[in-house]
Amino acid sequence: MDYYNILNFKKEPFSNSPEPEFLFQLPQQTSCLQKLELAVRLRRGINVVIGDIGTGKTTLCRKLIQNFSSISKDSAEIETHLLLDPAFNSVIEFLQTVAMMLGIKDLNNSESEWHLKEKIKNYLFDKGVDERRIVVLIIDEGQKIPENCLEILREFLNYETNNFKLLQIIIFAQKEFQTILKKRPNLFDRVNLLYRLQPLNFKQMRAMIDYRLSIARDNEITPSLFSFWGLIAIYIATGGYPRKVVILCHQIVLTMIIREKNKAGWFLVGSCINDMMTPSFRKLKWALTGVFIFVLVGLSIGTVMLHRQEAVEQKQLLVNSIMPVVSKVKQETPVSLSAGVKNIQKGNTQNVKMPEYLGNLTMTKRRTLWWTAYNIYGEVRPEIINALSIANPHIKNKNIIVEGEKISLPSIPAHIEPITDGDIIVAVESGKDLEIVYNIFQENSFRQKMPAVVFFSFWNKKDGINFAIVIDKCFKDIRAAQEVIGKLPPLAADKTKILSQWDANTVFFNRRKLQR
Repeated sequence: MDYYNILNFKKEPFSNSPEPEFLFQLPQQTSCLQKLELAVRLRRGINVVIGDIGTGKTTLCRKLIQNFSSISKDSAEIETHLLLDPAFNSVIEFLQTVAMMLGIKDLNNSESEWHLKEKIKNYLFDKGVDERRIVVLIIDEGQKIPENCLEILREFLNYETNNFKLLQIIIFAQKEFQTILKKRPNLFDRVNLLYRLQPLNFKQMRAMIDYRLSIARDNEITPSLFSFWGLIAIYIATGGYPRKVVILCHQIVLTMIIREKNKAGWFLVGSCINDMMTPSFRKLKWALTGVFIFVLVGLSIGTVMLHRQEAVEQKQLLVNSIMPVVSKVKQETPVSLSAGVKNIQKGNTQNVKMPEYLGNLTMTKRRTLWWTAYNIYGEVRPEIINALSIANPHIKNKNIIVEGEKISLPSIPAHIEPITDGDIIVAVESGKDLEIVYNIFQENSFRQKMPAVVFFSFWNKKDGINFAIVIDKCFKDIRAAQEVIGKLPPLAADKTKILSQWDANTVFFNRRKLQR
């Protein structure tokens, strides 16, 4: 099933194929690639990359080949040959395979080991000296190389000029290959680079998942599929091994589709681990349970302490009047629903009715109906999609929206309030025009400079409909809000507004609860 189409991905984000474009280059991957490329350019001979199963060796291998194929024309040409399975039955078979990969002609099955070596040596000399080309032999699954073939690799390193090796060898292998190498000191001593890949830490794993989702959506800005606790569960279950992360995330996305969920949390991830129950995941089930109990105890203690702190802060809020943090405020832009923040014109508002529509949006190339609905309403339930369909009868296929087409967004009140009484939130942009504020929300350059933000829309009889881009966090006091504002870029900080003291009749349209 092409589940990535259902979620409006352009390609599958969690494929188990080693696709180079999905390699998220963390410091260790970047360092490894740079060191390998430098070693090849300097023609240093043999280099080895060691890593546990699932640390991303094969993907790194494919990325390296891709890098070599895109090297600039003014540098020496690099000719790469990839050997996927080096488990040969004999030295002759190994030499014949290498000779065929190099493109050596006039080979026959009756040739001796010596003749094959000579042909390979002559070929490498012609390429390396006469044509000034760098020949690279890349071997994946290096732990499968028989000992007699390792001796052949050592002999290949003897093919050299006074200045450089004629054949560059890069081996990607599991950890046991290091033990094999140490048993052959005459080969181990010649290793130019021995690089060890490690599993990811939590921050790196989270960044890798976000990167894969971004690539799968052609860098379209969209909400994360995983909650913080969902990511914690993924990390505990996988230990940060990229392959396990990809396998588990694939299963989680399928489960989200089946259950019609738009976000994966702790329990959904836990159920996926239960369903998989492969040897690599089974032992982690109890670890997840133990951590969850620990977290519950910690949260219970923390909640008691937090309530005590909130009681003190709430008394302080009742005394202090809330003023805008920045004085540069456009008169037509709503700053707050509080009379202490903005003077509201008095008048008869009893007969003011909530409008049927929030407004209209013009669909751009990268926008989809599903993710637009998620951004506006905080979730994509069947009733929301049905309301959108009724409001936009011209849309025949909800999966295909023509660029430039206008859609109407009906006013669908949230069944929950995203904030509670006394909460303070920070708006980095706000206005009365849905399309203007939403276009800013969707800009890559805007989002990259900001902490996590949410598109926030609300209505009351006094101010009408307001749209804002707010930081995804509720604050309990002004000082905490001001600290966050102080960390924003200067141009963004100048536009911030504090929203607080909500009208009791305020209607919210985004169902997403802000973080605390």
